[in-house]
Amino acid sequence: MLAKLKWLLLNAILLSLLFQGTAQAATPLAYYSDYFSFVGQDKTGYLLFALDNNRGVDDHKFQAEHFGVLYDQREGWINLVGTGEYSNPRGILDRIPDSEAFQFTGQPSGGLTVLSRANDLRLEINPLVTRLEENSGNRRQNWGNAAAVMYWQGRIIPGRVIYEGLTHHNWNRLSRSYSGTWDNFQGFYLALLENSPSTWQDLYLRTEGKNQTLRSIGFLDTHQSKETIFTPDIDATRKGWALGFYRWSKGWQMSLQKAATSKGIEPPFASLRLDQISRKNISNWVIGGFAMSVVEGSVEINGQQHKVLGFAELIK
Repeated sequence: MLAKLKWLLLNAILLSLLFQGTAQAATPLAYYSDYFSFVGQDKTGYLLFALDNNRGVDDHKFQAEHFGVLYDQREGWINLVGTGEYSNPRGILDRIPDSEAFQFTGQPSGGLTVLSRANDLRLEINPLVTRLEENSGNRRQNWGNAAAVMYWQGRIIPGRVIYEGLTHHNWNRLSRSYSGTWDNFQGFYLALLENSPSTWQDLYLRTEGKNQTLRSIGFLDTHQSKETIFTPDIDATRKGWALGFYRWSKGWQMSLQKAATSKGIEPPFASLRLDQISRKNISNWVIGGFAMSVVEGSVEINGQQHKVLGFAELIK
């Protein structure tokens, strides 16, 4: 009798494990994102546009959303039509699904066009050149840049785009909540304002944590050099009020170093100073928040000063 009970118990465990394995195999979970940050200028002034395009799948249910901001030097922040969640009935993941407000032609590696008749804009992006790649298990991310032209309200605005692409399997922030996802994230998407906008170059840097936990990675793409970079220190030179138990940074100072090579880590070769022009608060959860800031400043590279302009993405 005891042997029979043990046999029944063993079979029950095996059936349970089999069922769990089948359920997991039948429950795909994934998240994809394509993020474009544009900085450009015409005779009227400068224009900044950022559009994050996210989609995911969870238990064969598909999601999609746009997040976008637009800033004009004369008019300030412009409200965009069509941001937020939208349907993804065809279950498109490996490219950006169209919505009523935004349509996409092409691929980042071969050139891509973002069209939004609802917002009277079209962004034409040259083939993006990958500058950074990270692969860690089920997460793959890459960053690149390219020349681009924005057509907006009758204006033709040449400039630059910095791009982020992300594929994350067994994870989907559109359908599930994750604690500790962001740790004082600061992303800087900057154009170096040299000569005409069609010849500007780029500086990208992201940091998380602070002090001893600071982590950073980025790239510098100039006519003289193309470097993978990081900062060992980032100081907030000015801070502003926030509705909660935190403060927004409004000014930054940091040194830049080249990524480690076989010769080790070289001393800083550049320094970056930024000041906020304007900030748009997106979300607030009392102990932290999400905001986009337009920033300007300068980067000194091997003793030479270059003006910079772009976005700072802030997540506390």
